[in-house]
Amino acid sequence: MVEYQIWIVEDESIVAIDLKGRLQAMGYRVPGISNNAEDAIEEIRTHRPDLVLMDIVLKGEMDGIAAAAIIKEEMDIPVVYLTAYSEDSTVSRAKLTEPFGYILKPFMERDLRIAIEIALYKSSMEKRLRESERWLKTTIRSMGEGIIATDTGGLIRFMNPVAIDLTGVSEEQVIGRPSRTAFQIEIGSTGEDAPDPVMRALIDQEAVRSNSHVVLISLDGTRRNIEYTATPILDEKGRFTGAVLIFRDITDRIRIEEELRCHREHLEELVAERTTELRKVNTRLEQTLHYIDMAEKKWVEEALVSEVTDGYSTKPVLPEGLISIDSGCTVLLINYAAEEITGWTQKEASDHHLSSVLVLEDLMGSSIDCPFDTLFGTAHKLPSKKDCILISRDGCRLPVLIGIEPFRDHCGEVTGATVSIKRK
Repeated sequence: MVEYQIWIVEDESIVAIDLKGRLQAMGYRVPGISNNAEDAIEEIRTHRPDLVLMDIVLKGEMDGIAAAAIIKEEMDIPVVYLTAYSEDSTVSRAKLTEPFGYILKPFMERDLRIAIEIALYKSSMEKRLRESERWLKTTIRSMGEGIIATDTGGLIRFMNPVAIDLTGVSEEQVIGRPSRTAFQIEIGSTGEDAPDPVMRALIDQEAVRSNSHVVLISLDGTRRNIEYTATPILDEKGRFTGAVLIFRDITDRIRIEEELRCHREHLEELVAERTTELRKVNTRLEQTLHYIDMAEKKWVEEALVSEVTDGYSTKPVLPEGLISIDSGCTVLLINYAAEEITGWTQKEASDHHLSSVLVLEDLMGSSIDCPFDTLFGTAHKLPSKKDCILISRDGCRLPVLIGIEPFRDHCGEVTGATVSIKRK
C-alpha cells in the first residue's frame, strides 16, 4: 500500500496534534505541521506532500484560502479545507481555489477519512487525465497532418501546428469561429467552392472523405493539393460533442505522379517508335533476304542455261535485273543489272516509287501504269510474266519480260515483292 504524506496547516496546536494522531492511525504519514500561511507555503514547497489539510482562518496577514491558491498554482498539490466557518462568502472564496474537499469542524473521523480518500483519488485521476491530455496534445502537435477540432456548431476549438502552417492562420484568428474561416477549399477540376467537410460530417453524422481533386487556399493565397477526412466526435454515451478534421498536403505526391505519368507516356512513345523502327528493319531484312534468294535463283538458272547452251549457241545469257519494293511500291534494293537496264543507281532509286524507276509501255506503244499498285491483296490474280517495252532513264526503249514475286510476313500478309526484268 502506498504511504501518502499529508501536511497539516492549523494554527491551534491542540487541534493540529490531535489531527496528526488520527491521520497516523489511518496509515498516513504526517511530515510536518504549519501554524501560518507563509511558513506553510515554504515547507510544502520543500517537502511536496500528497495532500494538504488547510485551516481557512490562520494567524498572520495571509489566510488559508490565499495560501491554497498559491499551493495549487505553483505546486499543483490538492488541498482539503478544515474550518468552522460555513458562510456563503467564505465558501465562495474557497471554491475559486478549486479545493478537493471541505470539512466543517467539529468533524467525525469517518468524515475525515472519506474526505481524504476522495481527495487523493480525485487528485490521482486528474493527474492521470492531465498526463493523458499532455501525451495526446504532444502526439497531435507532432503529427504530419493538419488537425482542426470543432464543437457541435462547427466552431474551431483547436488547431495543431501543421494545420496552422497549411492554412496560414493563427489560432487567435480562428478559435471560436466557423471551420470555413480557416479551411477554405475548392474543387480543383472546376475551381468551384467545395462544401465544408466539417459541417457535412456534423449534419450527416458520419465520416466524410475527399474523393476528388481538392485545393486548399491559405490566407496568403497559396494553393495546395490536399486530401482530408472529417469525422464526428462522440462521447461515451454516443452523443455528438464536435468533429475533427484531418488533412494533408499531397502537392508533391501529385507532382511526382504527374512526372511519372509523363515519363511513362514518353517511354511508351519511345517503345512504340522503336517497335515501328524494328518492324521496318525486319521488313527490310526479309525483303533483302528475299531479294538475295531471288538473285541466287536467277543466277543458278542462268548458269544452267549457259551450261546447257554452251557449244550450241553463241548468244550470251544476259543477267536479269531485280528490284525489291515494299508494300507501297517504294524501291528498297536494285541490283547492278537493273541499274544498267533502267539507268537508275541504288542510291538514286532508293525510296522512289517503282513507277518512277520502271517506266513501261505495252507492245502497242501505250503507256502502262505501274502494274503492281494492286499487287497487295490481288497478287495471286496478276500474271507472273508480262511482255513490255521499258524506257530507260536515258530514253532507250528495250523489250523486256517483267515478272513479280511477292513475299509475305509470318502472318501471311504480303509486305513487299521482288520485280524481275529480263531483256529479250
